[in-house]
Amino acid sequence: MKQRGPVMVPASSRIVYLHRCPPAGCPIIKGQNDDSRQNISQIAGGNTVIGAFTQSDDTWKKMLSCVRATFAPFDVMITDVDPGPQTSHYEHIVGGRPGELRPDIGGAGGVAPATCTEIPNAMSFTFDVYGDDFETLCWTASQEVAHAFGLEHVLNARDPLTYLSGFLPKRFQAADAQCGEGIPRTCMCTGNTQNSYMHMLAMFGPGTPTPPTLMVKSPTNNKKLQPGFITRVDASDDSGLDHVEILIDGTKIADSYEAPYTIIAPDVVEAGPHTLEVRAVDIQGTPTSVMLDVTMGPPCTASAGCDGVDVCVAGVCVPGPDAAGGLGYECSASTECISRSCVKDGGSFGHCTEACNPAVEGVCPSGFDCIDAGGGAGVCWPGASGGCCDAGGSGKGAALLGFGVLALVLRRRRGR
Repeated sequence: MKQRGPVMVPASSRIVYLHRCPPAGCPIIKGQNDDSRQNISQIAGGNTVIGAFTQSDDTWKKMLSCVRATFAPFDVMITDVDPGPQTSHYEHIVGGRPGELRPDIGGAGGVAPATCTEIPNAMSFTFDVYGDDFETLCWTASQEVAHAFGLEHVLNARDPLTYLSGFLPKRFQAADAQCGEGIPRTCMCTGNTQNSYMHMLAMFGPGTPTPPTLMVKSPTNNKKLQPGFITRVDASDDSGLDHVEILIDGTKIADSYEAPYTIIAPDVVEAGPHTLEVRAVDIQGTPTSVMLDVTMGPPCTASAGCDGVDVCVAGVCVPGPDAAGGLGYECSASTECISRSCVKDGGSFGHCTEACNPAVEGVCPSGFDCIDAGGGAGVCWPGASGGCCDAGGSGKGAALLGFGVLALVLRRRRGR
């Protein structure tokens, strides 16, 4: 379900100036209120000079590009050109050491003034303490700039307003997050939780967001499909993915709002050639599509109806043992499987599986059994006759003695 944006609250400026301190440094004047037009900072310990940013031009360009991508979903201009003393703007100083700004922040990577509202013409700082790690520079700069917009720290490791490591580059997340630095605390400004993305959207309005990334794992181009065919997709977005949908000849036929994105098509597609569009849509409605030429045919059988390395499961062709990640492929994690299902029999390695109905005869292809997983569900598993190959093509089929994963019950129906 889409989140509804809050009422727009106008910002005093839409310009963020990233100021790369030159060899002579960046002069800062101590004052009661920030004024980027005059280099006045309320958090400075006194009049001072912030030292140069000593990293390479390449590091600066990468950091600048990263910060621009972080703020891209909003109507904000990120620039490293000084707007001048007549133009209202937020200024972010990059360079020097924390002790140059004030003596009591010696371990800080960055700092900014913060209230529960926007600070017009705010001055914030990222210090030259991360070497050429442009993604951490980007994370720090984005966080400190956002503090001037009335945002505080959250416990969402994907959001730049966090202290939690990992998930670089970080982007503003369209999710309600607990506030805190290392442990949860009550948010000082926004109640129980903070949604940094929606806060920024309310303040600046929409910009030009980065489209989602999309990879269609199956089907592939020029494939013969069957009624009820399965579309499996890897999709993500910097700020948040809303859903994935599939269209036949421009008409939407199915969608999924939850990862992993596995979409079963309805039995409504006419036989013959079609254009299959797989479309990922982010929370701002920005789409990314992959177009495939496909042909709709009749249901397959265990012995006929599938092309190339595909095999038939329950009347639908799926990648088989000779396809990387296909049914029966040796795996150690579900991410290695096109079906996203890696089942182990107690060892370190298992096999990629497909869902099946153990009450139906011949539902799995030759060399596979439908193992009852309980509750009427099952998976196709390599039988004693083989049917499973590793990446090198060697046979891996073996009689099943017991499962350590999914507690599968040893009730089988042979594939034919």
